[in-house]
Parts: sequence; C-alpha cells; structure tokens
Amino acid sequence: MEEFNKDPFEILTVEHYPIIEVASALAAIRSGSEIDAEMLRKAVDFIRRFADRYHHEKEEAILFTLVREKGLDVSPIDAMEKEHEMVRWKVRKAVEALDNGDIRGAVVNLREWANFIPDHIDRENHSLFPGLARFFDEEERNKMLEKFKRVDEELGTLQDMQKMADELFLAILSKTGEAIVEARAVREEERDRFVERLAKMMPENTSLIVMYDEEAEELTKSLKGFEIRELRRKDVYAFKIRRK
Repeated sequence: MEEFNKDPFEILTVEHYPIIEVASALAAIRSGSEIDAEMLRKAVDFIRRFADRYHHEKEEAILFTLVREKGLDVSPIDAMEKEHEMVRWKVRKAVEALDNGDIRGAVVNLREWANFIPDHIDRENHSLFPGLARFFDEEERNKMLEKFKRVDEELGTLQDMQKMADELFLAILSKTGEAIVEARAVREEERDRFVERLAKMMPENTSLIVMYDEEAEELTKSLKGFEIRELRRKDVYAFKIRRK
C-alpha cells in the first residue's frame, strides 16, 4: 500500500476498503446457525480495533479536529460523527448479545452494521473527503500525515488491517457460502480491482453478489473461469460471481 502514503485523504479512502470487505461477509449471514460466537467476536474485534479505533482516530481526532480549527462548515462532519456513534451502538449491542449467549441477536446487530456501513463510506469517499481536501494545502497535509504515522506506530498499519480483513472474509464466506459486496462505495476507478481481488480469494462453490452502478464489462473479462450471472435489482446493476 506504499503508493497511498503521500496524501491523508487517499489514506482515509483506502482504509475503507478492508472495512467494506468485512461488511460484505457479515451482510450475508442469515442466522446464527452457520456461524459461531468465536467468529462473531473476531468480527467485533476487527471493527473495534481497526474500523473504529485505528481508522476513526484519523478521521475524528485528526481530520475533523483540523476542520473545526480552520472554521469550516462542520455540519458534514457532525453528521458523520453521529453515524459513527450509531454504528458503535450497534457493535455494543452485538457484544451484549454475545455475552448473553444470544447468537441470533449478535448476528442481527452485526448485519445491521454491515448493511449501513457501505452507505456511510460512500458518503465519505465520494462527497466528504473530496469536499474537504480542497481546503488543505501541502503543508497542512504533511502535518496530517505525521499524525497519521503516529497512529500507525501505536495501533497498527493498513497491512495489519488488510490481513485481518482477509482472514475474516474467508472464514465467514467458507461458512455462509456467500458475500454481499456493495461495490458502489468503492471509488469507480478502483472498483473492478477491489471486486476482482475478492473474487480470486474466495473458495470454490462460493459466491459474491455485487452491486454496481452499471455493467462491469472489464471486470467480466478479467474473471474468466468464473460463472457470472446478472441479477435484476431496482435502481442498481447487480450480478453474481460464482467460483466453480
């Protein structure tokens, strides 16, 4: 991920992709029958360690603090912080359910987290970050990068985050047989590569249901040997990728 180390807004965007990956796996869990408490606790650990503490430390404690110090319009970041609190509440409810032996309750809350988080990321990747980036000059970005590096030194790295996301994605997919990928949250220029990577990771006889804005002709060409079937969905182009 070295190519992403020179711009703080790029870093924040790319850190979203392992989160979407884990959300894709969790979104496809239909009941507690195909998953166990240990796996759900590992998912909670990823969310709390990386999606929240590691990534949100950079968003909230660094970027959002600087936005307020610059006297910019804070209504967009206020809205994002409210959403952060909402998803934290969902995770707390999942932990409470696990502590009470309620697998189904934990699944419901983690699935609600997984269904919501791509929309949240979509708003940040395609609206919030591009909108804020124009207010920060090179010197301010470099100062942000220095603060980001300190977070990495204390809490982990993007490589650590990606490794744990991959392990969770494969472990859950091997149990459920399916993942639901809201690829529209990924920037358009990186979307095909993101989905192709997930498809080539998945075990045999598993599937990805993928949401795009339009037909993915280039992706289809790169996935020779996979079964790809178009799905009819209102207001979205959806397709199913199956590893034979």
